[in-house]
Amino acid sequence: MYDYMQALQARFLPESLCAEQQAEVMRLHRRLEKKLDRKNQIRLLELVDAEARLRDDVSLESFIAGFRLACGIAHELGAEPPYSFRQEEEQRISGA
Repeated sequence: MYDYMQALQARFLPESLCAEQQAEVMRLHRRLEKKLDRKNQIRLLELVDAEARLRDDVSLESFIAGFRLACGIAHELGAEPPYSFRQEEEQRISGA
């Protein structure tokens, strides 16, 4: 399922969406890396890698949530009779 969602995300979410911010991050990373010794450069790379994995995971989860929301909306639009929040609340209140 995740492979399918990753393919959809790649198709509908352009890479250039945050290109300017990504370039700024890379510039700052290079400047900081030049000031660090080898041991701290390795730590910095580990941090950057972990952050990239987190960002990718959050982005995919957000895309999946939006996709599920869109599917739910499409389902509700096709339902007969149409969904009514007021009717659902009235049923909930009268059933209590």
